[in-house]
Amino acid sequence: MNTITKTKRIQKPVLRDYVDGYTQIVDNIGGIIRETGYKTNFVAKKLRMPISTFYLKKRTKTFTLDEVTQIVEMLDDDMENDYLIDLAESRLDEETIPLEEIFKKYNYA
Repeated sequence: MNTITKTKRIQKPVLRDYVDGYTQIVDNIGGIIRETGYKTNFVAKKLRMPISTFYLKKRTKTFTLDEVTQIVEMLDDDMENDYLIDLAESRLDEETIPLEEIFKKYNYA
């Protein structure tokens, strides 16, 4: 079965959802970057792109798929790290069991 046949079997609304998601990212890239705390200059440097080119692409919404993918991966990694830090901090107030008690309970030497 070729790729075209496989694609035809996907319902049109699903494909539209993919395009809509991509469009939302490109349309709101400035706000998304701002939300994560990154500076636009930093993101542009990570993409190895002059800041003026980055601003032009942001204004004209002409980022390539590869550029959007790189930005999203960078921001996703950061957001995941923030989640793990928040989770760890939320557990600081939880009651803990000393390691020695765990060893005793499970008969570790």
